Amino acid sequence: MGANISPFKGPMVSICANCGRERASVANAKKRCSCIPKGFWDASEAQEAAGRLDAGSLVRLLRSRTDLSQEALGRLTGLSQSMVSQLESHKRDLKDVVKLRRFLNGLGAPRVTTTRTQQESVESTKLLAHAAQVTMGAAEIDPHRWRGPNIPETPLPVRRVTGTDVDHVETVTKALRAADYQLGGGACLDAIMAHLAYAHRLLRAAKPANQLGLQLYRAVADLHNLAGWASFDVGHYKVAAEHLSLALEQAQYIEEPSLVANVLYRMGRLHLHRGHTLQALRFLQLGQIAAQDSGCERTVALMCANAAWAYAVLDDQKRSMDSLARAHDAFARAEADTTPWVRFFHETDLDAMSGVVNAALPTPSPRAYTATTEHLYRAVDARSPAMGRSQAFELTTLATAHIRNGDPDQGVHVGRQAVDLARQVRSVRVIDRLAPLQQAALAYRTRGETAELAAEIATLRTS
Repeated sequence: MGANISPFKGPMVSICANCGRERASVANAKKRCSCIPKGFWDASEAQEAAGRLDAGSLVRLLRSRTDLSQEALGRLTGLSQSMVSQLESHKRDLKDVVKLRRFLNGLGAPRVTTTRTQQESVESTKLLAHAAQVTMGAAEIDPHRWRGPNIPETPLPVRRVTGTDVDHVETVTKALRAADYQLGGGACLDAIMAHLAYAHRLLRAAKPANQLGLQLYRAVADLHNLAGWASFDVGHYKVAAEHLSLALEQAQYIEEPSLVANVLYRMGRLHLHRGHTLQALRFLQLGQIAAQDSGCERTVALMCANAAWAYAVLDDQKRSMDSLARAHDAFARAEADTTPWVRFFHETDLDAMSGVVNAALPTPSPRAYTATTEHLYRAVDARSPAMGRSQAFELTTLATAHIRNGDPDQGVHVGRQAVDLARQVRSVRVIDRLAPLQQAALAYRTRGETAELAAEIATLRTS
């Protein structure tokens, strides 16, 4: 790794040949550059990718979180720039063991064991297997075992459950869901958990055989569904999976296939966000079965649109577009739906998903760019302040698409709106989703407004 020494008089400055950063003195010129921050390897995503020997994911993480160019990564790892480019764009995998080890050593990756990664893979596989058994009615479901993670202890017992009690659970859940949409999971998760503690007190006193008991089970299942979503939003992935698994059992127990599908949709999104796209698709495919059983076309549209996203990430354009078309067809047949877990999915959300799907296709095209911008601008214009988190996602995707397709001025303009919204919501997901925008801004230009936008995002992501 080389350094260029300034020939001018005055304080001598050394420049890293990889990231272009100044070093404090000539004495530092020959030292290893800090363009791979020490904290990079503390991030769970980096550890997971290293444990999987996933060179492509590491390249994408480094490109989004550091100033390293593809050429610089090639110099560090012994790979050609074109190979680094293909790894970054999902076109190639690095499978040669010797090259993989040289790749990791060149990046200064710590010696990792695969224990943690293997454990997470086992847990994910178990979750998928359990979800399949529950969805197909092959699992034994015992309501007496329902508890849920991180629920506060409530010593006061409930002797009798009334209709007013159940209405209260549903009303408060509705308010908490609205807070989650507007402000992010971090703004309401504690309140959700306290509400769950109250709901479980009622659950222990309820009789599921009567109509009131079934209504309470339905309300608690929806509340666990919300708890899982909010936990996911703040980065508590394991806890999120536990809540969603419990919600799935409860929804199946009361034979509510629309809610079963909705929980599976959220399980799919959890895995899609973490880069486990194939597993995400499996959850979504299970959800499509439940959605068909429900007879709810709005739920069918939701599942098909999200499956289209997974197919797009997998670079299967035909299946992605076919699934998106099915989503639009189902939505056109949908009637007004009052079930609380799916009523959010309106035409605006289908527009947003259509834009996201086209933006996620790894192979860019003018058609995909046009579809992305048309759908997302329509979605953003239709959003109210009550959907702040959704708007942040949509603005981020729009800005990224503009920069990648050669319109940096509009990309920076929209990107700054996305960053402003990201500061207002308490959502790890929103911050995580800024990574591609940061990467696109850095890749376009190392100076000027795009670089300033990238720096703003970097500050936000490390604060």
